Amino acid sequence: MELLTNPAIIGLMVFFGFLALNVPVFVSIGLAGLMAFVVFEIAPLSVVPYVFSGSLDSFPLLATPLFIIAGNLITRTGIAIKLVRLAEMMLGPLPGGLALTVLVTGAMLGSMSGSNIATVAALSFLVGPMVERGYDRGFAVAVVAAGCTFGVVIPPSIGFIIYGVITETSIPKLFAAGVGPGLTMLLILGGYVLFISKKRGYKGADIEERNLATFFAAFKDAFWGLMAPVIILGGIYTGIFTATEAAAVAVVYLFLIDRFVYKQISFAQLPDVIFESGRTIGVIVLLIATSAVYGWVMQTQGLATMLNDYILDISGGNAILILLFFNLVLIVSGAFLEPIAAMYLLVPLFKPTLLAIGFDLVHFGAVLTVNLSMAHLTPPVGVGLFLASQLGKVPFATAARYAIPFVLCEVVVILLVTYVKPIAMFLPSLIG
Repeated sequence: MELLTNPAIIGLMVFFGFLALNVPVFVSIGLAGLMAFVVFEIAPLSVVPYVFSGSLDSFPLLATPLFIIAGNLITRTGIAIKLVRLAEMMLGPLPGGLALTVLVTGAMLGSMSGSNIATVAALSFLVGPMVERGYDRGFAVAVVAAGCTFGVVIPPSIGFIIYGVITETSIPKLFAAGVGPGLTMLLILGGYVLFISKKRGYKGADIEERNLATFFAAFKDAFWGLMAPVIILGGIYTGIFTATEAAAVAVVYLFLIDRFVYKQISFAQLPDVIFESGRTIGVIVLLIATSAVYGWVMQTQGLATMLNDYILDISGGNAILILLFFNLVLIVSGAFLEPIAAMYLLVPLFKPTLLAIGFDLVHFGAVLTVNLSMAHLTPPVGVGLFLASQLGKVPFATAARYAIPFVLCEVVVILLVTYVKPIAMFLPSLIG
């Protein structure tokens, strides 16, 4: 009974009530937090602006808007086309070669910007060529949506940055923890695409001249794009700059290679890049700040402690069951919530229990981001799938049906990353 009268629990009910009325997420969660101050008077109302602004006063968090700008630059520089040519040179002749090319290019683009939506926008042009080669349009759209899921997991990742800020965990270690899960996702999703392509007769591309000379020509064309993750991650792990500074370096680097090599963005288009980035950044900033206010309510009302005691009691402290429960919660919440809101709501609740069972927070960061990457494919929110269906001119319900096998593949990845520790933790263990 005490749990049901807790202001944080009542706020949670209010939050989901507003969501059911189709109120924007940041408004819903902001009103849920504000209600605790106004109705239950848990603290002076003057605390709200202090928490609201304080949540954004973070140097590591500055990397988020910078990587968003980098993602928008990538969609306009033509880097995606050059990476597609290189990947198709390697994978094109295989069954489902173009679909495999989409997945590999999505992973490479994810390692440049950390943005899923930018990846969908950059790869959506491949839906038409896939349909021309005999792929079902719904399958082509689902593949593009699946290609966008790597951006949350493969470093640099905006999700890891926000998780690191919430948990005060090393962001370089979190980036390292994303490499293994990202490659595992690529292998399992690629394996499914290869299997279904053989079954449905999706043939590979007929590349007339496929030799070392043409491969190196494609590699040379994509070289400056491929250097982006090398510079970003290399600079972080050699200690030359921090993750936030790396985001700034990424923006400058992408601007310079376009200005002097690719020459796709004119100075007249730069305001559009900044404007588009600003719209996305504004939404994320509001989500972070309003989620932080409700997070403060949960923390001060002892909700995390109560949940920790309850979970440990009913599970008997069994780590396998607890992690399975957390994954189920993340999968369900990812279907309805924006990933950032889900992080700010759930991570503070999960953290005491994770510490109690001795589960590494860096490892859980990898588990969390794989879960939230899948959220881009799962209705009713499924932002990545929705955008891909819009750009690919396929009804959302049709795209969702074709995306189901990809979702099941990602569930397998989630279980592997959760219970096979070296997948996520081998590389972080090498960092001092």
